[in-house]
Amino acid sequence: MSNSNSVTLEAGVAASKNDLGLIICKSCNHVIASLPTDGYKKFYVVCQSCAREATN
Repeated sequence: MSNSNSVTLEAGVAASKNDLGLIICKSCNHVIASLPTDGYKKFYVVCQSCAREATN
């Protein structure tokens, strides 16, 4: 039985069956990535496009 972890950033989320953690942009609510966690967890960050808008 193999356990491979895959994270795809910005373009889409490639989640394996045990990826219950989500990284979500706190500005636009875009799902940036998924993470293997031991339970459902949400992490909020600012995505690259929202960070660029904030600096302009």
